[in-house]
Amino acid sequence: MDLRVTGAAEDVTVPAGTTAVIGADSSATIKVARPGISRRHAVVKYDGSHWVVQDASSRNGTFHNGARIQFLDVKGPTTIRLGHPAEGTEIVLTPVTTASNTATDSKSPTTPASTPPPASAQRTRVAPATQATVPGNTDPRLDDLIASLNDTVKSIKGLTWSVWAMIAVTAVLALLTLFVGIVGN
Repeated sequence: MDLRVTGAAEDVTVPAGTTAVIGADSSATIKVARPGISRRHAVVKYDGSHWVVQDASSRNGTFHNGARIQFLDVKGPTTIRLGHPAEGTEIVLTPVTTASNTATDSKSPTTPASTPPPASAQRTRVAPATQATVPGNTDPRLDDLIASLNDTVKSIKGLTWSVWAMIAVTAVLALLTLFVGIVGN
């Protein structure tokens, strides 16, 4: 059973057995380059019986029906929001049964071969299978954890820089105050 992911000007079909990343990173399967969206915001994967969407430790969260989620089973058309429960980027996840795993009835109507596919099907692309970036890793949760740790380290580095900048500004203001006090006497 494949998964159709629609939203943020993307319409991607994710084959069963693969993992798709939703986020702002250029290597994400579904790219959402908007403020408040993490590089690896959420991950969708097929667990053998149904699809699961998982928040990838995003900074601003993944939401379903207004509630922040960590995991959510996708058993039918499901709408999630990235970054905010009401105003976040809307992503629609729809499980689709493929012709290869569906038995067809000989009495069912068929579409003539000359009928063009609908416009939405023309934009659909199939997501490539993603593999873990750590050699020998067979658990996608480990890959998600590593990406989350990398994001955290980058955040800490950014925070450290801003703390040093605030210390420098405070020191300059203290020296100016001292100088103005000396010159004023």
